[in-house]
Amino acid sequence: MSDPTSESAENRQAEKPNEPTARLMLLRDVLSDVRADADAAHESRLSGLPRGAITGLASFDRELSGTFSPGLHFIHGNAGAGKTAFALQTAADCQSPAMFVTCEMAPAELLRRHTARATQTYLNRLKSGEMTGADVQKLTLQAIEKAPALAFLDATSAAANIELLHDSAQIVKSDAKHLLIVIDSLHSWAGGLALGLPEYEALNMAVSGLQRLSRRLSCAILIVSERNRDSMKSGGDGLNSGAGTRKIEYGAETVISLERKSETAPDGAGDVDVTLKLAKNRHGAAGKPIPLKFNGALQSFREMDTLEKCEAAVAANAARPNPFVKNGRQN
Repeated sequence: MSDPTSESAENRQAEKPNEPTARLMLLRDVLSDVRADADAAHESRLSGLPRGAITGLASFDRELSGTFSPGLHFIHGNAGAGKTAFALQTAADCQSPAMFVTCEMAPAELLRRHTARATQTYLNRLKSGEMTGADVQKLTLQAIEKAPALAFLDATSAAANIELLHDSAQIVKSDAKHLLIVIDSLHSWAGGLALGLPEYEALNMAVSGLQRLSRRLSCAILIVSERNRDSMKSGGDGLNSGAGTRKIEYGAETVISLERKSETAPDGAGDVDVTLKLAKNRHGAAGKPIPLKFNGALQSFREMDTLEKCEAAVAANAARPNPFVKNGRQN
């Protein structure tokens, strides 16, 4: 069976000489890798420079042990939670070159959304006609200057196979140390490469292809994923929420959940509460909720300040049932 993530059997054969082989290692053989990693972490701490791509959300980056590690990082969430906005903000703020592979949204719309966040201009103002083209261009140029190493790979009208991703990513990375690739979304990207395969097989091949790509480039890949039907109904934020294949959770370095209460309306500032959780985290603790504020008009995520966290905790406690009260009467 052919692999839809590559162009041809010849391409796959050409890759084989460069593919790593399994190695038998005693513990002492691994020591140099541990030492090198510790030295890199120490140097990063002293210099203040991240060891790889970051999100810029301090609490979340700490849970990742500083940066996105090389490998696959999946993100899912319910409707309105801002999955694409989170991925785009991460790509813009990651402090390394980033390639955003868009399979659903036109690059012009993504650039408008980046402009809204980077210039604090409401998104609808960029499209309503109230500003001239020159005014919009001026704001857009300001936004571009804030993310000069961010590139889009447009896969909305044509498939982007692994070799195209690899070659494009190398151009974007140039001589930089680190690179972040974003796929929005896994299911749309895999669908463009499926060649008539059932969804399960297509997704498995897609995930395997992205794992190989991450190893070849030694980079992190942040992948927007659909939720399965049960999780969509229950609002699940767990490890098994990805739709289509369990390779999503098994092959991931992290599985990131964004949860917005569907009945919650934006506050006076246009913000809504969104809870981020690491359902899986190979580099730290899993399951810790991180409260965020998402502004859809500005396509922007931010961490809650101390007062907002206290108010949220009070509201959450007030919503919990009192175990000492039953049928309206105190026991």
